[in-house]
Amino acid sequence: MTIENLVPVRPKPSPWPWLGALSLSFISMGFGMSAEPSSTTAGVSAAAGGLVVILFGQKFILAIGKIFRSANMNTLIGISILASFGLSIWNWSKGDLHHLYFEAASFIAAFVLFGQYLEGWILWKMHHQMSGLALLLPKKVRRISDNATEQEIDIGEIRVGDQLKILVGERVPADSIILSDQGATFDESVLTGESNPVTKLKSGHAVQGALNVGQPILVRVTQIPGQSLYANLVREVQTSLSSKPEIQKSVDRIATIFVPLVVLIAAAAGYYWWRQSPETDLFVQTTIAVLVIACPCALGMATPTALFAGALRAGRKGILLKSLDAVDRVGDLTQVAFDKTGTLTEGRPSVQRVKAVDHVSHTEILEWALAVERDSEHPYAQAIRTHALKERARELQATDIKVALGRGVCGSVQKDKATHQVVVGNLVWMFENDFDSTQVPADLVWESEGTHETSIWVGVDKKILGIIFLADKIREGVAKTLEVLTNEGLEVGMITGDSEVVAKAMAKSLKLKFIHAGVLPSEKATIIKRLHTPKKKGLDYLYQKVAFVGDGVNDGPALAEAHIGISMGSGSSLAQSTADVVLLSNDIRQVPATLEILRQTKTLVLQNLFLSFGYNILAIPVAAGVLYSWKGILLNPMIAAGAMALSSLSVLGNSLRALRS
Repeated sequence: MTIENLVPVRPKPSPWPWLGALSLSFISMGFGMSAEPSSTTAGVSAAAGGLVVILFGQKFILAIGKIFRSANMNTLIGISILASFGLSIWNWSKGDLHHLYFEAASFIAAFVLFGQYLEGWILWKMHHQMSGLALLLPKKVRRISDNATEQEIDIGEIRVGDQLKILVGERVPADSIILSDQGATFDESVLTGESNPVTKLKSGHAVQGALNVGQPILVRVTQIPGQSLYANLVREVQTSLSSKPEIQKSVDRIATIFVPLVVLIAAAAGYYWWRQSPETDLFVQTTIAVLVIACPCALGMATPTALFAGALRAGRKGILLKSLDAVDRVGDLTQVAFDKTGTLTEGRPSVQRVKAVDHVSHTEILEWALAVERDSEHPYAQAIRTHALKERARELQATDIKVALGRGVCGSVQKDKATHQVVVGNLVWMFENDFDSTQVPADLVWESEGTHETSIWVGVDKKILGIIFLADKIREGVAKTLEVLTNEGLEVGMITGDSEVVAKAMAKSLKLKFIHAGVLPSEKATIIKRLHTPKKKGLDYLYQKVAFVGDGVNDGPALAEAHIGISMGSGSSLAQSTADVVLLSNDIRQVPATLEILRQTKTLVLQNLFLSFGYNILAIPVAAGVLYSWKGILLNPMIAAGAMALSSLSVLGNSLRALRS
């Protein structure tokens, strides 16, 4: 595997087709417009023009057969080229050397190829910039063997489990775990757009592409370079860019109607001028000019170039647009719902206190909880584990562990040569495991319901021992982010599995419009679906469209169900795979920026469509000869081809302008 294979890059388009076609077109024009036309000059003009048609215009000619099935812009160009060339041969065969259009046929092909080259170059440039991380990675890395010797290997030879040494100023070649006791400091701006260095502790994650700005470190590889988080996400974005979002499909449907309509207009214009002036070539010029100038090249590139520009702008800010359909859907958005743990909060809860029953010690409660929570990756389990080990709680052995998402965990624990049934979770989970509700201490119930902290109940052998209270710190910038979204006219709320008391306390401090508390993981998607259900308001119906922001494994279905799903960069692979947008920076303040980029991209698409449609609406009547009787203005097919190319340039220029802003 080479470094270029880490993230595939779109092939760079070749300029030779349009350059070759243009060169031959000038030769055809030079001889075709000779002051003293002859069979020789006509032959050279025909040969040069014919080479353009044969070498570079085949796809246009073949597209004519699709006129009644799936006509596209190539169909119009093919008809124009064939009509120009065929009529020229017909006139030449009759001895008419003054009405030959070989150069027009070749120039039409050359200008269209030039426009398509520009479109391909712009898309290649955007793909290239998006895939640019692969070019920054080192081609060679230092692998540390079991006997502590250092060996230099190619990046493609890296395997999971390898220990690598990364010097200051070098980039992390693959997703890894930090082994150095002193931790590490990285510049992750190439991934997240955040320029401030990030310090990580031992066992922390070193992401591919991060620049080591601290000191030499050792890491252990967890993913080979081609399967890194960044590489996988970029591949998904590129797949999305290669597919057609709904807005592009709508444009394509319009084009399939537009092309046959243009053919009819061209035929009508030609017939009109043939009846008006049968002795002139007006009918030829108007027919071909309409076909050429109405070519929807600009229409074909209006949407993809705008979407690429939006995706690249977002990428520069550490925002990956995985589904471009989100661009079309953002205009309908009315609500934004947030997950709580790991999204509105830092996702690193800590134990605040332990409340025990009767004479049970705090350490004993932590021992039982640690036994069943030890191998769990849930943030609450990690917090309990950290606190229990800090308090020197014994590590008991547990078997037959069962996990109920959103409720708790239970298992069999060995202690003092006896087996005990341990249940840890919320109060409903205790009752589901046959704990007697009449035996639950009333003072503990009141305390758990009257606090904004999360209550984790601990029970052994059908007896409640106490509660572990946890709290999670609200992320920096959350209040400002929610204020910005509210000022944009969006209703902001929260969906959480925490108790209603905890949810209401948080909703009050953050001024949330709505909350859904005590929600099981499997119910989050149902809540989103329910929010989408039209509600009757007076004589009308109110339609809500909800964006959901989450990070956990259990947020995956909700992210998929949402009108727009946004996953935090620290989220699970399932959450990121089902989301429309991934925030690599893991910064919740990027949510308003994401919606703004989506809105601006949609505006850019509409601007490009206006430019392309507006051009056709104005140009087709002129090409049809509307101004000829009044002002004597008539478009030569070559000029029409040039004007058509300029319309494509205007669309490309507008997309580039937005990209630079």
